[in-house]
Amino acid sequence: MNKYVLVFLMMTVVPVPAHAAWERLDANLEKGETHFFDPEIVRKDNHYRKVWVLSSYDAERAGGYRSVKTFYEFDCQQIKARSQTMLLYPDSKALGKVIGAHHEGAKEWFDFSSDSIFAQISDTICSE
Repeated sequence: MNKYVLVFLMMTVVPVPAHAAWERLDANLEKGETHFFDPEIVRKDNHYRKVWVLSSYDAERAGGYRSVKTFYEFDCQQIKARSQTMLLYPDSKALGKVIGAHHEGAKEWFDFSSDSIFAQISDTICSE
């Protein structure tokens, strides 16, 4: 399938917040990285939550991107997460055109430490 058609289909199925109220995450950061999420836009389905995370980098990464928006699903009972889709952008605020995408969501859930950005997100979105 043409990659542009795939990106278009995913953009219509999984809405990306254009002007999100990004909240900065401060847990366990690597130098040159900043991560944000939008607690206002959370999809809820029983004990599952889905949310966009914006990862911004000071320097261009291999592949020519400086930011990534990742759509994560959280299991609030098992305290696990998995990625659903990733969109790569050439600018640090993910405001430009998408230059790459990965839409094959992870089948496996992953654990995360209590001092990670995932724990910070989970604590916020799973408490609602």
